[in-house]
Amino acid sequence: MTLILPEAFRSRIAAQMGSELQLFFQALEAQAPVSLRLNPQKVSPPHFDQTEMVPWCASGRYLPEKPVYTLDPFFHAGCYYPQEASSMVLDWILKQLDDRLPDDPVLLDLCGAPGGKSTLMSAFLAGSGLLVSNEVIKSRANILAENMAKWGQVNQVVTRSDPSAFSALEGLFDLMVVDAPCSGEGMFRKDVRAIEEWSSDNARHCALRQQRILSAAWPALKQGGYLIYSTCTFNPEENEANLTWLAAEYGAEILPLRVPEDWGTVALPVGQGNGLAFYPHKVKGEGFFVALLRKTSGVSAFSAPKAEKKKARKAAVPTELNRLLVSGAWHFEEAQEGWRAFPAEQQGLLQLLQRHVDVLSYGVLLGQALKAHWVPAAELALNTSLHPGAFPGYELDLSAALRYLKGEALEAPPDLPRGYVLLSYAGAALGFGKNIGRRINNLFPAPWRIRMSLPQ
Repeated sequence: MTLILPEAFRSRIAAQMGSELQLFFQALEAQAPVSLRLNPQKVSPPHFDQTEMVPWCASGRYLPEKPVYTLDPFFHAGCYYPQEASSMVLDWILKQLDDRLPDDPVLLDLCGAPGGKSTLMSAFLAGSGLLVSNEVIKSRANILAENMAKWGQVNQVVTRSDPSAFSALEGLFDLMVVDAPCSGEGMFRKDVRAIEEWSSDNARHCALRQQRILSAAWPALKQGGYLIYSTCTFNPEENEANLTWLAAEYGAEILPLRVPEDWGTVALPVGQGNGLAFYPHKVKGEGFFVALLRKTSGVSAFSAPKAEKKKARKAAVPTELNRLLVSGAWHFEEAQEGWRAFPAEQQGLLQLLQRHVDVLSYGVLLGQALKAHWVPAAELALNTSLHPGAFPGYELDLSAALRYLKGEALEAPPDLPRGYVLLSYAGAALGFGKNIGRRINNLFPAPWRIRMSLPQ
């Protein structure tokens, strides 16, 4: 593969790389590594057991080649998320902060789509606290909501708002991740469009846009809270210069990130701390930059509002709902698409978010109560809070699982109870079907279905 790189980029990167320039260019010509991250709350696919671990992320795995994810039921079940290895360093940073965060932290992924960092943050929380995942672009926000639903945690809210909307939530978040839209230089070998769209002017525009995003959301971070800033570019104007700007403009403290030397990352000193640069000739991953900052002024504690008591509904909460979920304190709410469940202790925060930002989804969609029966929602099947005895289960082989994921009806075994059944593959829940006798009608959502032809 030969990449035709813009001359302005080649000139600037030559000054950055110095004597390592040729090694850098050779790495850009090489095949990009393939990696994914396992979901610790779900079944681990056995075909990844012997794969190489990503050094900075215990659940990260390198693959020898890129599989056809669409033909792997474990992918549809949310058992893993394909993610670029360098960006998984977020896992290591979060674990370094674990004892500095409150017991039930409130986290924000400000630029969350398509969901790599949000699913990683969700895994870090492991059901405690609250994660807000935001994306301003509607089509990308819908993808983010789908990926969060498949990841399967209830302590999450997906929003679709401009970063400026969060300024009204002053001091709410204990930690904020801003993986800012950037000039994309770190993705050159994976996406030729990134090269075609690159220009010096666009890189400068990205740096200014990043500053606008950071300024807009900064009030929402509490005093003493942490900001993890990252980009997938090598451009100092978007990386080190923006850290310097944050320190000067808002008094942010740039913290040191000291990592094992054998990782191959490069520490770029800024102020009293540093950023970490991932260069493709030094690490098994794509180009990436990350830094950790602490807010030194502002609102030091957010007082969570009490949940408002809403007027009594004409329709009571269906008695079916408590049976569907593992034991816990739940808030049930009827939304436009059906009934949702959300952790009761976070209900006040949910109502606060609903007043100030555009909430796209939250908790888990349980389903709809019709006149004669209850119709379960697909994301309930994929949620880790589903009670294991809520529905009869039926294990599918690979062929049947793929046909189900494509939207086909399946043949029902004679001993399977009639009604709604939970369909699984190798222990991983896929979704619901309705057994009407000899046939299981397919309830897998049309937008999620496999569109490619299945192997014969």
